[in-house]
Amino acid sequence: MTFKVRTLSDLAKLAGVSGSTASRALNDNPLISEKTRKKIQKLAADHGFKINTAARNFRLKTSNTIAVVIVKSSELDQSITDPFVLNIVGVIAEELRIHKYDVLLVSHNIGQAASLDEYFNMNRADGLIVFGQGDDIEAFDDLINKQHPIVVWGAQSNGNDYVTVGTDNVKGGELATQHLIEQGCQNIVFCGVRSFETGLRFEGYQNALKHAQLNIPDALDIHFTFEDAYRVTLELLKQNKFSFDGIVAASDTIALGMIRALNEQGISIPEQVAIVGYDDISVCAFTQPALSSIHQDTQLGGKALVSSLLDLLAKKPVESIMLDTQLVARDSSCRKLNKT
Repeated sequence: MTFKVRTLSDLAKLAGVSGSTASRALNDNPLISEKTRKKIQKLAADHGFKINTAARNFRLKTSNTIAVVIVKSSELDQSITDPFVLNIVGVIAEELRIHKYDVLLVSHNIGQAASLDEYFNMNRADGLIVFGQGDDIEAFDDLINKQHPIVVWGAQSNGNDYVTVGTDNVKGGELATQHLIEQGCQNIVFCGVRSFETGLRFEGYQNALKHAQLNIPDALDIHFTFEDAYRVTLELLKQNKFSFDGIVAASDTIALGMIRALNEQGISIPEQVAIVGYDDISVCAFTQPALSSIHQDTQLGGKALVSSLLDLLAKKPVESIMLDTQLVARDSSCRKLNKT
């Protein structure tokens, strides 16, 4: 008569070990010898036995899941399909897979961060990685005060209690603007809807123009989408209100939408208008012309977000991290290089 393995106790009895040893072996615990682990794992596979992870997680009050939350803003209009967001989320998912965590991808409206408490109360997630601070700083601080592990991608705000991982936005804005000044641009405009992070990029842009004693024109309010950037630029060009010879775009999607409109109207890039984007998404190197951009390291950023959250889960002290930025100069802005 074939021995039926319905429970962990059945498997342990069949293997001649204790229930705790069988459980550890199935979870690949290094405290159990490799020989014993392989033996028990083979027996489990041969008898079609699997641990009920849902029941185990409920008993242990853990989900083995990390929620990656994309906070949507009607002003920024930056979506879950944004190339930069997709890139860094891919890095996060791979890092979490290595650490045996599942990923729950969530889109959330700005101003509703308080409801994120439900993911912990209902045992849906052990921790949160959030993109988009918006005006939810107090709500995020409240989650921290409740001992909920949360890490936010973005710049650190004065007084916030939660951990952030981000890049030096002020430096990024300065690098983009200084580069355009070096290329001979005299009337440089900043393009993008103001948020906390883009506000810091605008600050860097202003710093560079003030240092060069150049005029600071009013910024163009453009949502973080290709379509809005194309529409706004085309309208300005058709109304003869586009007098700029340099553009600092708050994102690559904005820059790419503007480039399409400029190309359609016969504006030469970079000879008449030089442009620098922000994020350095992979498509930048393949556009026509290739787009100069401020590089944000998604590999380092994604790994730092996961590492910080895992340390919080392990009750370790964690500090916010600011990563460096750098300019990647390409054809869309390099006037002097094109002349050599």
